[in-house]
Amino acid sequence: MPRPGPALQGTVTTEIIKSWQRCLSSYNLDPSQRWKAEVLSGAELRHVSHRSAALLGTAMPEMRRLFRLVQGLDLMVLLADPDATILARNIDDAHLPLCTRLALREGAIWDERIAGTNGIGTAVQDCCAIFLGEGEHWRFCFSLLASYAVPVFNAVGQVAGVINLAAFNGPATAGVAPLVLDTLQQSGRRIEEQLFRDYHMGERILSLGPAEGCSASLVAINRDGEVTGATRGARMLTGWTDDMIRTHPNLLGTLAVEDRISFRRAEENVIRSALALAHGNVAATARNLGIGRATLYRKMKMLGLR
Repeated sequence: MPRPGPALQGTVTTEIIKSWQRCLSSYNLDPSQRWKAEVLSGAELRHVSHRSAALLGTAMPEMRRLFRLVQGLDLMVLLADPDATILARNIDDAHLPLCTRLALREGAIWDERIAGTNGIGTAVQDCCAIFLGEGEHWRFCFSLLASYAVPVFNAVGQVAGVINLAAFNGPATAGVAPLVLDTLQQSGRRIEEQLFRDYHMGERILSLGPAEGCSASLVAINRDGEVTGATRGARMLTGWTDDMIRTHPNLLGTLAVEDRISFRRAEENVIRSALALAHGNVAATARNLGIGRATLYRKMKMLGLR
């Protein structure tokens, strides 16, 4: 789409184009206008931090681990809430002056409708991972800023916040951008998984397969084999809604009657995970899944599992 500003190098992603369209048509933002961030007061920040206490408690150790990994790339780590308000950061002291000037600080609101296309605000808006390189932010004042952002989902599949890596010298990390973004996604999924396990403490957590995108495909089941919860990834895979999960569907029973390919694949992954947890013991696996051994053998034969 036409946009005032410097010529971009490489291919602009669909997510960035959609965000630019929103900035131009929906928000009526002038990219050349300097941005003055809205920053919460101390009392307001304490209030929103308390509201995101579970996210903060789970994410802070992961943020410190991630900062140690990327510090050599001159990247900082930021954590924001679902309203795109920065809650916490890990930065080098040398970055403090620029962080102050660009409002990369606790309490600053990076909502896309105000700041324009940016890692935190756009990741919240589109619920997907995004990388913004040189000149890909909407406002010119951020033209040298590189931003990697990944949404983090809570135990009921909603956006709990965003974890963000940012650098003031955009081109410096462009060559390793896919690697940095993948590392950030893994951090986001670890935070999501811990939030999910804490929410469903005492229940069995099963994986429906390898994670694709920002969310791991995990479900929580009770002793009767009934589903009590599912991550965003699992909901997208199975099509389950909040109302469906409230009825506590039987996981294997649901999978057995569906003819969608995704359900058959999910069933196979559940059985594989359960067998691994039971160290290959079929009797123990059947007990854990709440089905008879004969049923489990039949399903294993049908799926080609040995």
